[in-house]
Amino acid sequence: MKRIALFIMLLVSLAAQAQTELYNRYARQTGVKVASVSGFAIDSVSQVDVTVIEAVDDEGWAWMKGEFYIGDLAAEQEQGLRDGSDVVLFARRSRANPKENAPVVGEDIDVAASCYMGVSYLQRTVYIFCADSEAQSDAIATLLVKKIMHSTR
Repeated sequence: MKRIALFIMLLVSLAAQAQTELYNRYARQTGVKVASVSGFAIDSVSQVDVTVIEAVDDEGWAWMKGEFYIGDLAAEQEQGLRDGSDVVLFARRSRANPKENAPVVGEDIDVAASCYMGVSYLQRTVYIFCADSEAQSDAIATLLVKKIMHSTR
């Protein structure tokens, strides 16, 4: 019985550690729901940390648009949203502060200090994917491009 209790305490401890700095930054923001997943499988070999921020009301979406510099859509894209089609965009940003552009070292983006931020306008959700290697970064970009291609169908 003591082993089971110890195992449960270990699981709770690991779950608490899985909450990223980004999760902690946004978790108390009103008008949004925040979730953090460690080890999210992007493909058969890549696992990354993902923080998801979803607006629960118009005020939350307005805050998200300002916080992450999410632009307004063109008229035809707005009409597509009203018709139920999603608009999905993504950008490379700073891991420490997704408001900022991805840091550059020399002529290359610093993978360890950057993240990919994906936006679903229909779901009013931001996905922040943090990669630790160029291979993971490529897998994230591939996933996000597939989401964009799927949203345009």
